[in-house]
Amino acid sequence: MNRRNFLKGSAGAAVLAAGAPPLRALAPTLRPAIPSLADLASVRMTHGFMELFNLPIAMNDWGYAQTVKSVSAISAIAFPPYACCGVPSIPWSPGYLTTCELYVNGRLASISDNPAQAVTYQWFPHRVVREQTVDELHIRTAMFLPAETRAAVETIEVRNTAAASREVTLEFNLRAGVIHRGTTWFNELPGEGDNRATWSAAQGRITFAAQHSAAACAQGIHPPAQEVRGGNVLRFTLRMQPSERREFHFVAAIAGNAADAEGLHDRLQENYAALDRDNEDAFERLVRSAFTPGNSDFSGHLPQLKTDNETLWDLYHNGFKGLLTARRRSPDSAYGPTLLTLSGHVLPTLSFPWDTALTSLSLALLDPQPLRQLVEVWFQRDMHQHLATDYVTGDAIGPWYGVNDMAIVRCAQNYLRVTGDFAWLDKTAGERTVIEHLHDHATYWKKLVKTGSGLADYGEISNLLEVVSTYLHEVAGMNAGNVASMRFVAELLERRGQGAQAAALRADAQDLAARINRLLYVDGKGWWRCGQPDGSFNEVRHCYDFLAVLDNMSEDLTARQKTEMAQFFHQQLASKKWMRALSAGDPDATWNIRPDHSCLGAYAAWPPMCAKGLYKCESPAQIVPWLTEVAKAGRQGPIGQGHFTEDVMPALAGGAHKASEDAPYIEDWCCISGGAFTDLVIESIFGVEPALYGGMRATPQLAEFDAAARLENLHYQGAEYAASHSGVKRIS
Repeated sequence: MNRRNFLKGSAGAAVLAAGAPPLRALAPTLRPAIPSLADLASVRMTHGFMELFNLPIAMNDWGYAQTVKSVSAISAIAFPPYACCGVPSIPWSPGYLTTCELYVNGRLASISDNPAQAVTYQWFPHRVVREQTVDELHIRTAMFLPAETRAAVETIEVRNTAAASREVTLEFNLRAGVIHRGTTWFNELPGEGDNRATWSAAQGRITFAAQHSAAACAQGIHPPAQEVRGGNVLRFTLRMQPSERREFHFVAAIAGNAADAEGLHDRLQENYAALDRDNEDAFERLVRSAFTPGNSDFSGHLPQLKTDNETLWDLYHNGFKGLLTARRRSPDSAYGPTLLTLSGHVLPTLSFPWDTALTSLSLALLDPQPLRQLVEVWFQRDMHQHLATDYVTGDAIGPWYGVNDMAIVRCAQNYLRVTGDFAWLDKTAGERTVIEHLHDHATYWKKLVKTGSGLADYGEISNLLEVVSTYLHEVAGMNAGNVASMRFVAELLERRGQGAQAAALRADAQDLAARINRLLYVDGKGWWRCGQPDGSFNEVRHCYDFLAVLDNMSEDLTARQKTEMAQFFHQQLASKKWMRALSAGDPDATWNIRPDHSCLGAYAAWPPMCAKGLYKCESPAQIVPWLTEVAKAGRQGPIGQGHFTEDVMPALAGGAHKASEDAPYIEDWCCISGGAFTDLVIESIFGVEPALYGGMRATPQLAEFDAAARLENLHYQGAEYAASHSGVKRIS
């Protein structure tokens, strides 16, 4: 029973108990097909200073900024190649700097062991709202990034809750570490530790100027402070009546030099009254555009979901929140509009083939042009040496991820089957055409065969899951990706009249699938093992082989295998509200506890990807009760890079607790692959299959959710369709 039906039932029972005539059955209430910003918002989340939790971000198309454990402070202001409040490069660096930190009556407001002084956080797509009560002052802030502007701004409201008038002292500690770094970024925001600070009393701002790069950040609060303490602390002394409110406006404006940063700061302060309204209007338009054919904000659109089922609606829009946060339209991007993998301070500029592929159907629907552009970039970088590309320089970066070949092919496959842009196959990207690149990625595995097994060796821990020390070398999941990739390219070649080459690829795919099954499946157990260079095997009870094999070669599995795999998932991986990536009984469970891949929790895409696999193994009646609990994780905002299982961290608002950024967990606020929840609803629950050639089919499995649910304006190769319990039908 979902929450809405429970409330309906409770209302009816109350009337009957009072002796009134029975109510007529209430008509189902449709959830909004185009959500509002409030519909997408998180619940209010209250946390103390020492709690482990993930701190919300605010974003615009150019960058983002992150809250800290404070009612007002901001960190990690990133508009690459500019950064502010990153990690200054100095001896004994304190790590990420914060700015706009609040002192009340001479004491840092964020530090308290009093639950009544805990900070409440609420994420909206367009801003983050925080509240705290300290010394009988209620403080409310709203932090956001104005559109197409390198600035973070915050409205700060202070209300006197005391019964008498009194004098109050507020101080705001400002810092910057501003920097411009045009070279490749990687795993944290850079910073300079010796910015030169200049105070302007007339404009109420401090300008922090970098001394080693062309960057400055002008920060100020209006009305201007009465004095400055220590060169960077703005001090206000207020006489406040009972219930009196005061409002302050904080602006941190970044530019290539001090004069430009100061000019931007002053303009934003002068026009502050319109900023919040304009920002909200811009995000409302952006969300409407995401579900509207022919919009001017995205190169495509998502279908509108019509349902009265809360869980189904939540699953679908949990994914959308992650896709929205991944959007980047920075003027400093080396390859134009793009899709950022993580939003948070860990990896501020990178696009990973792996994460992108996991939601590539939804991306192909919503924004196919940036997806195609990324694939072309990856074609022209050596992605057999690197894990991602950096949008500041366009360069590839980091060590190799073994998944790259299958991930790049999957992104291209979904782009092609949604758009029907088959002319793209003959476009030259670097020295090869697209079809040649795809063939190379689909068959590159043959260069990685190092033993007589005939399986590709995908390397060491850094090339694979990073935190599972036994998941090495000849792994089932990556090899299974080659099976699907060869079959996809074979379909393209056959259509182009290259029947012999297509037949050879299909034969290779069938042989490889048979070897994976014969050599790597642990018979009777439901999990897989990894072949080692010395001929031995490591059994690894991780979810990746479960989901990747089912996603890429389910047709090559026997019914018994599927039953055993589903049993393994339910018995060792699924928790009541989320799942663990690695079985808690696996011998490697103690090696690394980073929750995206360990027994403490799971990565953003693993629950929806595992659910997609389960839909190929068992009836929806066995899957939907679990998904109903999993969907509640989205009450905290976008699905995080990782969430804890409820036996590790108690549920928050009924959903699996978003894992913290604190070491050793280091999970970002959200990840593009959370969009896999949207893919799950389209592909598995509605059963939509956009074929490369020959039209779109559907085998819906809606009954356990809402038999009357519909997807409308589902785009497929130049036309719009509707999907329902009866299949798909063209509507325009």
